[in-house]
Amino acid sequence: MATITIGTETQSGNAWIYDATVQDGGRTFHFVVTLNWSDYDLWSHGRVRPERVVEKLFEFLLDRESAVSIMPKFDCAVARRYFPEVDRELPAMVATGPNV
Repeated sequence: MATITIGTETQSGNAWIYDATVQDGGRTFHFVVTLNWSDYDLWSHGRVRPERVVEKLFEFLLDRESAVSIMPKFDCAVARRYFPEVDRELPAMVATGPNV
């Protein structure tokens, strides 16, 4: 199973930008991920920290593709282009488990 680390947070306009690392299969992948406020609200209703939403989005993506297939720099909204079910499934993932 992959290890996801959400690092430094920077705020930019109406979004947060995160450095993220995924260790998977002995390899390390680095990402720069943008989460805009509207997607944060849609997926979490403001109930958890934004970095949790990013972490859970990575879990969602890694359940569907390998880390090597994920773009090294992306906005979280792009996930719905490839996986339209993200708006239905991610809120439940964000709301359950530790670190809620």
